[in-house]
Amino acid sequence: MENKARIMKKEEAQKELDTFLDNIKTVILSTVNKEGEPFASYSPYVQDEEGNFYVFVSTAVQHSHNMYNTKKAHLLFIEDESITNHVYARKRLYFKANAEKFEVNDERFEKIAQLFEQRHGEQASLVRVMPDSRFYKLTPRDGNLVLGFGAAFKLDETNKKIEKLQTMNGKAHGGTHEEGLKKDD
Repeated sequence: MENKARIMKKEEAQKELDTFLDNIKTVILSTVNKEGEPFASYSPYVQDEEGNFYVFVSTAVQHSHNMYNTKKAHLLFIEDESITNHVYARKRLYFKANAEKFEVNDERFEKIAQLFEQRHGEQASLVRVMPDSRFYKLTPRDGNLVLGFGAAFKLDETNKKIEKLQTMNGKAHGGTHEEGLKKDD
């Protein structure tokens, strides 16, 4: 089966970016502990007008400990596999993020709790009554948007605009695996 990649224009990619998160209600969180052991799970999220993401997690779960200790997370927003055109080319948006925990008495709590209730409805009322859970502000950086084969884009420093097509050896998702690998120093 032949599947030729079509190079997507930057303008098309920007339109996709502008609406990609509209129907995605959860984020896949990847964190590591102090020893570098990875942990992945998911959480409902909201995004503020500046582009920061917020999750509400129990202080008893590994993510909370990891983010508290390392102040880092990796965020993955991914297209539902039931609607994708190709399982290897699911649309996805991912970021590295700085993580900051804040307490219930923080002045930001009410505003973020309201965002959760607006986005997630009645189920989000849990954010007001779970005594062992806290909000984490996730400030994104180094954003990337993948829209299919040959369509991986780096975001600008605001993480709101497409900066450029990601390439490997001058080709969009091109080259060979060996050409694309590089050893970390």
